Amino acid sequence: MDINLPVTKDQRCSESLDIIEDRISKLPDEILGKILSYLRTKRAVATSVLSKRWEYLWTLTSDLDFCDFGLLDDEAENKNDNDYMIKMRSFQRYVDRVIFYHGGSDIGKCRLDFHSKYAAPSFYALICALITCNVQKLSLDCCRSTSNTYSHLPWMFFSNNTLVELSISGNLVLDLPTYVCFPCLKILFIQFPVFVDDASTARLFSSCPVLEELTIFRLKDDLEIMNISVPSLKRLMVDSGTSSCLQTTINTPCLEYLEIDARSRYFVNFTSSLVHADVEGVDIYLLNAISQVEYLSLTASEMSLQNIIRDSALPIFKNLKTMELRDSVGWRTPANDWKVLPNLLDSSPNLRVLIFCQGLVSLTLYRDDFNHFDWQRPESVPECLSMHLKTIEIFEFVGFPEELQIVEYLLECGKVLEKMIIHRFVLSKSTIMKKKVKRDKVMSELLSLRRNCSTGEVMSFKRSSSSCEVIFTD
Repeated sequence: MDINLPVTKDQRCSESLDIIEDRISKLPDEILGKILSYLRTKRAVATSVLSKRWEYLWTLTSDLDFCDFGLLDDEAENKNDNDYMIKMRSFQRYVDRVIFYHGGSDIGKCRLDFHSKYAAPSFYALICALITCNVQKLSLDCCRSTSNTYSHLPWMFFSNNTLVELSISGNLVLDLPTYVCFPCLKILFIQFPVFVDDASTARLFSSCPVLEELTIFRLKDDLEIMNISVPSLKRLMVDSGTSSCLQTTINTPCLEYLEIDARSRYFVNFTSSLVHADVEGVDIYLLNAISQVEYLSLTASEMSLQNIIRDSALPIFKNLKTMELRDSVGWRTPANDWKVLPNLLDSSPNLRVLIFCQGLVSLTLYRDDFNHFDWQRPESVPECLSMHLKTIEIFEFVGFPEELQIVEYLLECGKVLEKMIIHRFVLSKSTIMKKKVKRDKVMSELLSLRRNCSTGEVMSFKRSSSSCEVIFTD
């Protein structure tokens, strides 16, 4: 006699899992390999213990990543601790095993993140092995945590027909051979490398005929001239760090986006293609070169701008629609007194959006008070204020009298102004810890300002534009 026993919840779950497992096992190897490519390499390799079916499926993954950061222990490494060395040898065997079983198959993306000085010797051999795998996206980061340990790249690496994206970081010496060729490279990221001479930089960049995006972060080197000549380049980011480069020559006639500091002298060719510029520090030659931009983020001190205005004049940014203003050193020095604000507005006749990214006042050097200043209201009204400026945004607004005077001036002169957004200064716990602010003094001053209803004062200011909306946010 058949007895129909009730099906329990656990049985139903088990049957569901069996169905799912059967469906996964029926997928083609290529699809399973694609799925495993979304996992970190270590996790993908770990699936080999699931069953015979999965033992070598991870070798079909097109993306690989190796990182020894989790093995690092500075104290153990310095003492040549036996346990640490065992871990390092195990890690190196793991890397060798993955590369061996991958069998030279094409690699879509690969990341090598080696921080230990003991991993440096295997770094060179691993690069040589990867070159044969037609890798398309490669990220190299070697020994950045050990300042006196440097690694070299094999010369055969600098002739690669498959690389599309390349990132080089850490203590790597870029000793380039005579012949360098990256015919498919479109994105190049270089951080803290050591160029052996001035000619090596020019040789590297000129070997990338289709390069579209270049990022360079320099820490300290002895280059005298950096030559960036890439006709196809569209995006360029340069940070000179503490390097002593005397001159940077940039020939990028198709450039659209620029992010750069003015620590060295620039000779540039951007033509009329440049649309967006983010400049830290000011140099009159650089400002003239970017005068055709539509979007400008300017990080500069009041004094440096005043020096340019005194010695020559600011260029006219006739195409400029949006301008962001930042203080180059923020709370570490006296705040801007905004004497140059009228000059900046006069130089931007078609400006539509003005943003004060770090507010109008800043914390003092001792971080226990705010920098105050005397605002002198300009006699003239810039063209952009009377005809084009529609949006003004002010961050970290405290409510001091000098801030209110600037706001009053902008509201009264902004004849076509549509919106002014004011973000109140918030002294959060993270801000206190980061800047070591004397909480009691600053907080009492902020509370006093709130009681004085600075918001109400702004709302009562006369506005030339009847449609202008003032919005306060915390």
